Amino acid sequence: MSESEKDPQKVTGGMRVAFSLGEVGDNVALNMFQFLVFTFYFCVVKLPVLWIVLGFVIWSIWNSINDPLIGYLSDKTQSKRGRRIPWMMAATIPLAIVVILLFTPPINLNSDMINFIYFLVVLFIFDTAYTAFNLNYNALFSEMFIEMEDRAKTGKIRISFVMIALILAFTFPTLIIDDLTNRYNRPETLTQYQMTGVVAAIIIFVTYLIILKWGVREPKEFSKDAETALSFTNTVKSSFKNKAYLWFLIPTLGTWMVIGITPALAPLHMTYAVGIKDSELIGLVLLVIFVSAAFSTPLWEYIRRKKGARMCGMIGIVVWCFPLLFFAFATSLEMILISAIPWGIGLGGGLYFYDQCIAEIIDEDEIKYGTRRSGIYYAVNNLFIKGSAIINFVIIGIVFSSADWQTYDPNPGVDTIFALRFLMGVYPLIVLIIAFIGMYFYPIHGERLIENRRKLTDLHEQKRSSLK
Repeated sequence: MSESEKDPQKVTGGMRVAFSLGEVGDNVALNMFQFLVFTFYFCVVKLPVLWIVLGFVIWSIWNSINDPLIGYLSDKTQSKRGRRIPWMMAATIPLAIVVILLFTPPINLNSDMINFIYFLVVLFIFDTAYTAFNLNYNALFSEMFIEMEDRAKTGKIRISFVMIALILAFTFPTLIIDDLTNRYNRPETLTQYQMTGVVAAIIIFVTYLIILKWGVREPKEFSKDAETALSFTNTVKSSFKNKAYLWFLIPTLGTWMVIGITPALAPLHMTYAVGIKDSELIGLVLLVIFVSAAFSTPLWEYIRRKKGARMCGMIGIVVWCFPLLFFAFATSLEMILISAIPWGIGLGGGLYFYDQCIAEIIDEDEIKYGTRRSGIYYAVNNLFIKGSAIINFVIIGIVFSSADWQTYDPNPGVDTIFALRFLMGVYPLIVLIIAFIGMYFYPIHGERLIENRRKLTDLHEQKRSSLK
C-alpha cells in the first residue's frame, strides 16, 4: 500500500514537487512583468516616464481594493474543491492570455493617450488574474504544510523552482530580444517582445495545469473555517492589529523593492552605465545572480534550522547590502559579475525567510481566532509586494525627470548615468537597512515560536476530531 493510500491527507514527495512547480509559472509571470514592462513601454512604446508612473499609481488604487477583497472572498469560499482551488482554476487561462497582451499595444495608432489607456487596462487584468492565483497558491502552502519539517522540505523545493523561474524570466527574453532597450529602433524588436510573451504564456499555462492536477489538496480540518470567518472589515482590521505581521511587512516591502527595481532597470543600467551592449550578456549577469541564490539555499536552510527564520532573514539582508554599491558603480562586465555572486547569495536569504515567517504569523493568528485566515494575510502581503513596485516606479519617475530623461533618448548624459547608478545601488542600500530594522523587531521566535507549535498541534487535533 502506498503512502498516500494509507493516509489520503498525507502530502507525498511527488505532491511536494508538483506543488512547488507552481512557482515556475507564478514567478515567470511576475518577474518577466517586472523585467520587461517598464523597459518595453518606455523604450519601445515610448510612453513618457511620468505617464508610466501615473499608470502604476492608478493601478495601486485598484490594488488596495482588489487584493484584500480577493483574500477575504477566498477565505469565505465554500465549494466541493475547497476555498483556494476554484480561484486558481479560474485565473489560469486569463493570466496566460494577458501576459501576451502586455506586449501588443496599438503602437501603430501613434497616440500616447491610447497606448496609456491600453497599458492601464492590461495592468488591471494582469493584477486581478495574478492575485487570484498567487494569493491562493501561497495560502495553500501554509495550510497543506503545517509541520516545520514539512515546510522546510517543501520550502527548499519551492526555492529551487523559484530560481529556475527567475532564470527563465531574466535570461530567455535576452535570447529572443536582440535589442532590449530599443537602442537601434528596429521593427523586429516589437515582434521579439511579443514572441517572449507567447513563450511565457505557454510556461504559465502548463505549470499551472500540473499543479492543479497533481499538486494541491485542501486539508479537511480547514473545511469549516469559511463558516466562521470574520466580516471583511473586521478581518482587515485584525490583520493590521497584528504586531508581528506589521513588523514582518517592513522587510517584505524592502526586499521586494530591491528584487523589483533590479530587473526593471537592469537593461538600462547595464547598457548605459556599465557599457554592456549585448542583451545576452545582460541575461548572463542576471543568471549569475539567480544561480548564486539557488546554490545558497542549503546555507539559508541550515541557518534557519540553527537560528530560526528571523535570524536567517537578518543575516541574508546584511549579506545582500555589501555588494550593492560595487554592483551599481561597476564599469565593466567583470566587475559586475564579481559583485553579482554575493548579491545573489543575499537574495537567497531574503527569499528564504519570507515563506517561513508568514506561515508562523498565520499559525499564531489561527491559535487566537480558531480560524485559519491565510487568504487575507497573503492578500495584504501581495498589496505590499505590489506596493513596492509602485514606490519604485514613483522614485524612478522623480529621478529620471530630475536627470532630464522624461522621454527615452538612446544617448543619455552624465546626469542620467549617475541616476541609474543611484537607483541600482544607493537607493536599494537605504531600503535594505530599513528592512533589517523591521526584521530585527519581528517577535515570533524562541520560546514564543515553540509554544505556538504546541498550541497549534492541539488545535488541529480538536478540528479533526470534530469532523469524525
